[in-house]
Amino acid sequence: MKTDLQILLTDRKFRLYFHIAFIAVYLAYTVYCAVFYKPFIPDIRASIALWSWFLILNIGLAYLNIYLLMPRFLYRHYYIKYAICIAGMIVIMAMSLAWSVHILDKLYRSGQYLSSLQSLKVQIPLTFACPMAVVIFRRWHTNEMRIKQLENATIQSELEQLKKQINPHFLFNMLNNVIVLVKTASPDASQVVLKLKDLLNYQLIESAKDKTLLKDEIQFLNDFLNVEKIRRDSFEFTIEVEGEIDRVLIPPLLLIPFLENAVKHNPASEDYTSYVRIKFCMKDGNLLFSCINSKPPISQKDINLSSGIGLANIRRRLELLYPENHNLDIDSDIDKYHVNLQIPYSTKN
Repeated sequence: MKTDLQILLTDRKFRLYFHIAFIAVYLAYTVYCAVFYKPFIPDIRASIALWSWFLILNIGLAYLNIYLLMPRFLYRHYYIKYAICIAGMIVIMAMSLAWSVHILDKLYRSGQYLSSLQSLKVQIPLTFACPMAVVIFRRWHTNEMRIKQLENATIQSELEQLKKQINPHFLFNMLNNVIVLVKTASPDASQVVLKLKDLLNYQLIESAKDKTLLKDEIQFLNDFLNVEKIRRDSFEFTIEVEGEIDRVLIPPLLLIPFLENAVKHNPASEDYTSYVRIKFCMKDGNLLFSCINSKPPISQKDINLSSGIGLANIRRRLELLYPENHNLDIDSDIDKYHVNLQIPYSTKN
């Protein structure tokens, strides 16, 4: 959504107002000069002719600068050529004023020759500096908007690519579970396949959205962990929620990499019961997400629990979605693995 300043600077319909304002300012200054020097130019026709000529000349030079010299030289970084052209126009302005005032001074002997030339101190900034400042600021602001739009488009494209990487990674892990059950001729294999179908269906639908309801995402995580529980007996999980979540919106499939990581590094064992404990807390406009999972008593060496494509993707998504506005802590102790994530959330209207 454009701000009022952006609309004023970029909308074409407002450009006419800039032109009217510029001409009005120059006309007001010209009228002021005509009134100020009226006692020294008794002939009203000569006064009108003189100041009308200056008005047309200076406005003409201003538009020549804006629409010809600036695009041809300044925008293309031909600074020396541009400076020479500006200097030439200032000389033309000064010589025109000096010649006109010299003739009038001889005719009326007003003695205001030098005083009239001092008006160049106002005419030069009014003709060149003020219009240039407006045009350059508008051009800069337009370029900034274009750069921002390109950055947003790039971010959205990268986010889409990251979301697309989630599906195959998730599917690969789930198919491994199915393969294990099929090889052992487990009666739970068909149940896992049906659950997998529902999970993938959710992913296909929600991944196309920018935001999804947190309660739907929690249900998805719950189904995912239930599938894992079917696959192995010695596995427990809990999901705790604090606060109202019915209208809370978050990016879809943002949290599943943490659970995939928790399950991946939490293998089944007859010696102990593995667990995953998840907690959601709504506080001061932020979602606080906690995921704690057990680790095998004898941990595998040379495994970096904070690495892998899933967590690499989630880190990058967080950087793009919440630059400098999120907090992710991942700790690995002897017997557990702990993830803490804090992100702002929006609400459904």
